Amino acid sequence: MAFERLERFIDLDVKYTTQGALAISAGDQPAEIVESPVIKLGGKPVIPGSSLKGALRSTLESMLAAQGVEVCVPFAAIPRPQRRDRERENYLRKIGRKGPCEDMDNLCPVCSIFGAMGGRQGLMGRALFLDATTQEGHYELIERSHVAIMRDTKSQSDGSLMTIEAVDAGAVFQGTIRLVNPEDWQVGAVVRALEGVAMLGMGGKKTAGYGSLAHEITSVTETRFADGEWKSTPVSLDGFTAAFAQEYRGVRA
Repeated sequence: MAFERLERFIDLDVKYTTQGALAISAGDQPAEIVESPVIKLGGKPVIPGSSLKGALRSTLESMLAAQGVEVCVPFAAIPRPQRRDRERENYLRKIGRKGPCEDMDNLCPVCSIFGAMGGRQGLMGRALFLDATTQEGHYELIERSHVAIMRDTKSQSDGSLMTIEAVDAGAVFQGTIRLVNPEDWQVGAVVRALEGVAMLGMGGKKTAGYGSLAHEITSVTETRFADGEWKSTPVSLDGFTAAFAQEYRGVRA
């Protein structure tokens, strides 16, 4: 198993810079003027760890599936109408994926990093995603209105105006991704998934120009417990990305 001994942590400190408007919505809030306010922590916008985890997980699933690696679809990601046994099997066959991992001793590579809900109690993921936060002066909040266009007159459809709060381009967020007892290829997988997310974008309204996000891994640290204390050492990414390439280069089912 993964956690009976704490052998090492790998911390990836990541700087995220918005290249366009970023909208990670807190949902409808009755006390707000706008319908979709940005998620905030202490009054400041934040990229939640849960959003980062979801974006990286789904991106890595797609990356590995394209290489012929058998990866599962988490139960929560299966559309509700397709969750019953027969409909689920048809859905999984259609998209070319296996069902949610149930055997904790034979997890797909994505679940081995991000965790799985199968079995009696499931398994915590090796990757922990801390919220990415920003500081005053490093962001600006904006509001944008969106409307639906009537197909016959090309004019605004009545009652369709929606105002979205977003973080403007140029905002800088800082966050940490911590991997617990990882194999080297698993760290490399997270690094490559970050690159994929940078290309695909984050948050809502990506097809409307939102969500472009650059990233920079500013430091990589390995921490071990030795001689009665925690000791941290800077390490290079090269070995991790090389291990990932070695593990999955050219794999085909």
